[in-house]
Amino acid sequence: MLDTLSKFNNLKQSEELVLAYHGIITESLTNNLLTLAENKLAMVEYNSRVKKKVFNILVEVLQNIYHNQYELKNSEEPFQKIMIMVVKNPTAYEIISGNYINQSNIMQLEKRIKEINQLSNDELRAKYRIKLDEGVFSETGRAGLGIMDMVRKSGQPLDYGFKIINEDYAYFSLQVNINH
Repeated sequence: MLDTLSKFNNLKQSEELVLAYHGIITESLTNNLLTLAENKLAMVEYNSRVKKKVFNILVEVLQNIYHNQYELKNSEEPFQKIMIMVVKNPTAYEIISGNYINQSNIMQLEKRIKEINQLSNDELRAKYRIKLDEGVFSETGRAGLGIMDMVRKSGQPLDYGFKIINEDYAYFSLQVNINH
């Protein structure tokens, strides 16, 4: 099971760490992190296709976290903190995130990730197209394409884990791997 906090503690002194942030996320901070990531990727990755893929998946990960944090806006500050890392290893980039969620969301989120992870590329492409054509948006204005987009763009299943924090909150860890 993925544990973002342990992985961060092991990597924070590593030269493989392209970007790391731990704190509260806001819209302006999201934009600043993306600008920083774009600049750092320009320094470490020369393949523009890989660079674009990593950046686009990072945008999706940050958007998912930002929109899901809306539910926690009235919670205590520690539960509003997120963690995001971009790591470059010899064969792949890893985008690793961690954020608190309400425990009530675990079953639905896990079911959705498992379902998407099990689809073939053709099945995923078809499901994505159907969802896009439906044009149905949630109360937060989202179409529910984020997880599909991450798997589609990375070509890899998502690695994830949940750690129960207390009776209300859990910590959700997510890792997207992008081969280069």
